[in-house]
Amino acid sequence: MIGLGLASSHAPAMFCPPEVWPKVYGAIPNYMKASQPHTAKLETREVIESYLQRIDAAFDVLQRQVEDYKPDAVIFVGDDQEDMFDARCNPAMCIFTGDELWGASAPFYMDQPPEASRIHLKVHQELAGYLLEELLEEGFDMANSSVMKPMGRHPERGTSHMIVYPAKRILPSLDVPIIPIYLNCYYPPLPTAARCWKLGEAVARVMAKRPERIAIYASGGLSHDPVGPRAGWIDEPLDRWVLDRIATNRSRDLQNLFTFDSATLAGGTAETRAWIVAAGACQWKGEVVDYIPAHHAKTGLGFAYWPHQQK
Repeated sequence: MIGLGLASSHAPAMFCPPEVWPKVYGAIPNYMKASQPHTAKLETREVIESYLQRIDAAFDVLQRQVEDYKPDAVIFVGDDQEDMFDARCNPAMCIFTGDELWGASAPFYMDQPPEASRIHLKVHQELAGYLLEELLEEGFDMANSSVMKPMGRHPERGTSHMIVYPAKRILPSLDVPIIPIYLNCYYPPLPTAARCWKLGEAVARVMAKRPERIAIYASGGLSHDPVGPRAGWIDEPLDRWVLDRIATNRSRDLQNLFTFDSATLAGGTAETRAWIVAAGACQWKGEVVDYIPAHHAKTGLGFAYWPHQQK
């Protein structure tokens, strides 16, 4: 059964030292550099260092939740930005059922050879295959990938950063097998918020039949648009609305996202779909760990979890 839920952002800056953050922020499009929020200028080196301390503390909280729960497997759900897939085929939802994934855990801003930070993650093949088959009965025709062969822009970097960036923070020993679910958050047609919620519900129903202790981790979001027309801007009211729904056990309201046209909900904010899947799987009161509207990270950084549930 799924007895623990976790969610966090995975912005590259979160995994870089403070001296790299100006480089991250400097990568916004040139046409946006003259129209940045005034609060971005307040993010001095000291402020950025305080952000990193809070990020580390928040990941420590999530890591302790995993350690206390002792899961047999962790479902990672999040976006793929032309890492595993490309324009030849961008599935709406895909489960990886191979035996292992690998990828570069250091963001590309670090200017390291990808192999220098490569990590390997064991996949729980039995549960991944079971989930794939059972979701068919639940009305989800999931795509299946069983071969680790990245087809994206930088195949040498391996699988999606939604997995490899936070994996060592959530699972520092990398000794718990994972079940990857790739969720299309960028390339139309995109799954609706309601469809993501229903996927989470279906995953919970399917895994309730199993004896294993399973956690689900949503990786991505919150509001951001790193290379688009809102680069550097953060929609703090939207982010706090999402977190409030989790904290007050009203996550069902998240199905209202993406039902209307909005510049804020485009770009990277679309990754919030992963949080909706996790919320659908964990329909009990969550805990918000921290929230940082970090312009230099180009993201509203959120951390939350749904506490352990016993059988």
